[in-house]
Amino acid sequence: MSELEAPNLVVAGGSGGSRVLPASVGPMARLATALSNAWYELRKSRTASIGLVMLVLLFSACAATPWIATQNPIKQNYRERLQPPSEQHLLGTDRLGRDIYSRLLWGGRRLVTIALVAVAFGLAIGVPYGVLSGYYGGRVDTVAMRFVDGLLAFPGLLLYLLIVTLAREWKAEGVFNDLILIFALGFAFMPEVARLSRGSVLAEKQKEYVEASRAIGDGSLSIALRQILPNIISPLIVNATVRLGYVILIIAALSFLGLGTPPPTPDWGSDLSSARDYMETAPLIAAFPGLAICYTVLAFNLFGDGLRDILDPRLVER
Repeated sequence: MSELEAPNLVVAGGSGGSRVLPASVGPMARLATALSNAWYELRKSRTASIGLVMLVLLFSACAATPWIATQNPIKQNYRERLQPPSEQHLLGTDRLGRDIYSRLLWGGRRLVTIALVAVAFGLAIGVPYGVLSGYYGGRVDTVAMRFVDGLLAFPGLLLYLLIVTLAREWKAEGVFNDLILIFALGFAFMPEVARLSRGSVLAEKQKEYVEASRAIGDGSLSIALRQILPNIISPLIVNATVRLGYVILIIAALSFLGLGTPPPTPDWGSDLSSARDYMETAPLIAAFPGLAICYTVLAFNLFGDGLRDILDPRLVER
């Protein structure tokens, strides 16, 4: 079949086991094919498989926290402060007598939720911005990218500190503090996503299936979001997965500096910070939050590196 006879084709899935589908096939069929190809490739990647197992354990623990947490994470008991691991307190207690095991579970649940929502927010504003900028080009692209360049020139950590400090001045508490943190992290992620989306679109919009879509009368917005976007999703998924580990580190760092959620909310960064004065007498109260942060970041990084090997054929010899 020639290109003129089949002008509107979409490639689904990563390298290796990918399939070419007609653009007329529904989005659910494309999604099912892409997931099938991804699962086939995932099983062949040891790095991605290890990362996936670690993430499954992490998400399972976060989802089951209300049932597997044995103690109230904010309840203080000065009679049991700095206790070693025991049957009642599986990982011991901290300087205020709070159960470390329960604080790790609730803190991880909150930390992972914030990271996921922040990265999703960055994708939600960055992907359409970059896709439309790259597709329309011209002055629209020039102005849009100069704005992105200005954001990239501003150090990310300073942006987090600025927004979080302003939130403190506005007396934001509880869920509002978390929402401001999500906004800061997602907004800082947006320029990177926008540039990645734009670069991918610039390469894709010169291909035959885009010209075919124009020839049959599809609108520009439809071509950009329904034809091009599904074909550039692979690098965006990889970038978002790796970014999750970085976001978790930033959240923990802000809490460590005292700019995260105020006590007594469970938080790995603030628990690690409060344990500094007891490193010699009770090192476990610092070890457990630190290990939890390392485990979570490593899980996302391993999974992201594995996905990069799977989805980018230039990095793998087939």
